[in-house]
Amino acid sequence: MVGAACAAVVVANLRWRRARAATRRRRAADSDVAVLADLVVLGVSAGLSLRSAMEEARRHVVPDLSTEGAELVSTMDRTGVASALATVRGRLEGFGRVAAAAAVSGAPIGAAVAAFASTLRHAEHTAAVERARRLPVRMLLPLALLILPGFVVLAVGPAVMQSLARLGPIP
Repeated sequence: MVGAACAAVVVANLRWRRARAATRRRRAADSDVAVLADLVVLGVSAGLSLRSAMEEARRHVVPDLSTEGAELVSTMDRTGVASALATVRGRLEGFGRVAAAAAVSGAPIGAAVAAFASTLRHAEHTAAVERARRLPVRMLLPLALLILPGFVVLAVGPAVMQSLARLGPIP
């Protein structure tokens, strides 16, 4: 029975670690979309085609996002740049939508993708500020339950002990 309980704890711990690692990888890939967009803008402004800029940029991001970038590049090779950008799904969907609109309308792709990256960074900043604003509320319970009782004992305790000493010995 004890062995089964220990095995269950080990299995649960392994699953929890795997889930945490997957969440960490997913968050890293989501936050690297702005970096990928900035690198594509850099490549396009240096004179590369969108396909070449994407190929170079995808090498410098996390593996999950790099895989999606490789799929986009191979789709660009097969179907063309505009149709590949219009049909991209996943993390690069917004990037593809903006770049496809710029490619179809004849607008500069670099400026459109730069604006997209700026929007992503602004959204990440807003989310970080929101999490920071919730922090005092989350800290209220530990403060009230853990720190405040100790402070009360240290501040009021000596006065109570002195008052009890003045009353005299208890028979």
